[in-house]
Formats: sequence, structure tokens, C-alpha cells
Amino acid sequence: MAVLTVEFRSEILEKSMKIKVIVNESAKPPYPTFYLLHGLSDDESAWTRQTSLERYAKEYSFLIVMPDGARSWYCDSKLGMYESYITRDLVRFVDKLFPTRKQAKYRAIGGLSMGGYGAMKLGLKFPKLFGSISSHSGAIGYMRWAEKVTDIKETPVILDGMDVQANDPYELALKVPEKIRPNIYFDCGRQDFLYEDNQSFDALLHKNCIPHTYNRFDGAHEWSYWDIHIQDALKFHASAMAL
Repeated sequence: MAVLTVEFRSEILEKSMKIKVIVNESAKPPYPTFYLLHGLSDDESAWTRQTSLERYAKEYSFLIVMPDGARSWYCDSKLGMYESYITRDLVRFVDKLFPTRKQAKYRAIGGLSMGGYGAMKLGLKFPKLFGSISSHSGAIGYMRWAEKVTDIKETPVILDGMDVQANDPYELALKVPEKIRPNIYFDCGRQDFLYEDNQSFDALLHKNCIPHTYNRFDGAHEWSYWDIHIQDALKFHASAMAL
């Protein structure tokens, strides 16, 4: 396995950005890709520092691309155009740098907490770009409760002038045409403070007959939980890609 740190200039953000990429050297290109997003207090190195992702990835042929999303909630806002960075600059750069399979079926997105929200939002908003979505302990209802939470200092800047519905996974899930709807997987620990968020999203999908996989496990909002259940996401995406 190779773990690469790559730095390139994002024209959208107008700055140099770092990404981590796990490459299975025994896999044959062109590669499927899995974009894996970090949580609020982390960066592009979090998944490789805090979990055994590199070891788990040996069983799969896809590239795992981990960008730095800062504390942006992966939104386009006055904090920075991070949604556009991920969906335009980053995907374009990865597809240019590596021999990848460029169909949506072979491009997945996932994440934890803030990154779980980001993955669900971006996957549902750009179904022609991502064919499958995974979320662990996702803050999926962020757009619905963000104004009530005072300890996320970036929220007022992010929400300033924002079209909330266009960034709300609840709304986006109802708008995706059935023919291009991504495969959806998410999980949450029963002791997690975001458990009710995930329960509510599951109920919405069930009510509207939107196919998905939702798993509940024992566990809290912590790396020991995510280290175990990233393995479920890897299996899910491999199955969705028919690898």
C-alpha cells in the first residue's frame, strides 16, 4: 500500500491544498475512487492517523482520497468555496493525476460527523458525480439546528446568505431523480449525541420509499467507533461498484 501526501493549487479556493491518497499498489488501474471526508476538528491526515484504514484498504481496488475541508462543513460560503473545491477542483485533479474510472458508479463519497453531513449533502446534490454515499455519526441535520448551537463559531459565517434548502440533505434526498439516485449507507452509535439526527433521516427515507441502508450500533462519537465501522463503508462501496 502507498500513502501519498499531495499538494496542489485550488483555483476555486485560490490557495494550495493538501490531500492524502491511499493507493493499493496490487490493484490494476483504472481505479474507482472513494472520497473520504473528516470531521469538524480534523484535517486530511485524520483517517490515516486515527484508524487502521490503510490496512483495511488492502482488500479493495479503489483509491481513497482524503481532502482537507477545514471547518467549512463542505459548503460554499463566505468561509470559502469548499463544496465547489471538492466537486470541481479536487475531482478534476484526481482524475487527471491518476488513471481513474470516471463514471459516477465508480466514484463514492463518505465521511464522519461534519464529514458525514458533507458526504450526504454532496452525494445527494451531485448524483451524476457520486454513485454511492456513506456516513458515520453524521451531523445530517446540521442545516436544521445550526443556528441553535452556539459553540461552532463558524456557523454564522457559513449560514450568512446561504440557501439552506439547497444544502439540507433532507430536502436534497426528496429531489434526486430515482434513475440517478446514489446508493446510500449510514450508521450511528446509540450513545452518540447525533443518534436522533440519524434516526430522523432514516425515518424520512423510509416515509418516502427511498432505498438505503441504515445501521445502529453500540458506540459513541469517537474514533474507536469509526475505526470499526469504516470497514462497513468500504464493503458497501465495493458492493455498490460491483467490484
